[in-house]
Amino acid sequence: MSATTLAPPRSAVLRAAGLRHRPALLMLITVMGVVSLALLLHGWYLHDALDRTGAGTCDPSTAACVATFKRFLHQYADSMPMLGSVVYILGGVFGAFLGGPLLAREFEHGTVRFAWTQGAGRTRWTAGGLVLGGAVLAVLAALFGLVLRWWNAPLTRMGGQFHPDLFVAAPPALIGRVLVAFGVAALAGAVLRRTVLAVGLGLAASVALLFLAVAVRPHYMTPLEGPVHAMSSLAVDDRWVLSVWYSDPAGNRISEADFDNLGRSYDDLQSLVRDGGYTMHEVYQPADRFWPFQWIEFGWTTLLAVALCVAAVWWVRRRAV
Repeated sequence: MSATTLAPPRSAVLRAAGLRHRPALLMLITVMGVVSLALLLHGWYLHDALDRTGAGTCDPSTAACVATFKRFLHQYADSMPMLGSVVYILGGVFGAFLGGPLLAREFEHGTVRFAWTQGAGRTRWTAGGLVLGGAVLAVLAALFGLVLRWWNAPLTRMGGQFHPDLFVAAPPALIGRVLVAFGVAALAGAVLRRTVLAVGLGLAASVALLFLAVAVRPHYMTPLEGPVHAMSSLAVDDRWVLSVWYSDPAGNRISEADFDNLGRSYDDLQSLVRDGGYTMHEVYQPADRFWPFQWIEFGWTTLLAVALCVAAVWWVRRRAV
């Protein structure tokens, strides 16, 4: 009787993949759960302080609100930028640590010699592990992204939700980035057959993807340009300001440095923009493009992740011996 006749159903392949990778999946769920719990507790502390200090409800276009928010950061959120930087790369870490051992460990331990002689064959065996691992990772990343978005909410007052640290924490973009790290690590594991190298390449790809996404993100849609008659170091309406230039009362364009030299303080410059005839012009992406941008980034990163996983299956099918 041939192996084709004895090929198990897809559900059996997925169940086998679940049993095979259960320790890694349980470890991933545990770590993400512990981190999420810590973020929920710290986030409750920050949100409560934001309400008590009034930093969350004041007018961000006023100097008083800017000062209030700075006091809030100093008293309650000094550690947030550092923690945000850690969380910034945390998603990629999860993807790399799950994808790296997925295939590399089987090559290292020699279990492929047994697995590929079973009815499922190497293609279905590999695809089953990638599908199950990717699906679990995507669900966990979505849940983790919801926690991150809530925890990061106080910082949207400072940089708006388009800020790179905040944008990548929203669930759609986070899912795509985590899956890319997973795909790179899985492909590296299939080709190099070394778990440590595969995990390292997955982490490197996750970091590189952050810089690539920041570079291409402003070009998802054509930016708008418009005058603004108020200055603020806080996000007024969550728009993403790409660049700024100024015009004098006669309508002549002046550089930002020349404008800064016109006043001795923030209040002086604010009065020039509000009452002195000077105008600040912003090139920006409006706030209502946040979710379209999220889904655009989710789309191309997820397609990239799928392509990487398909390449891993092809390599195992055609090149692995």
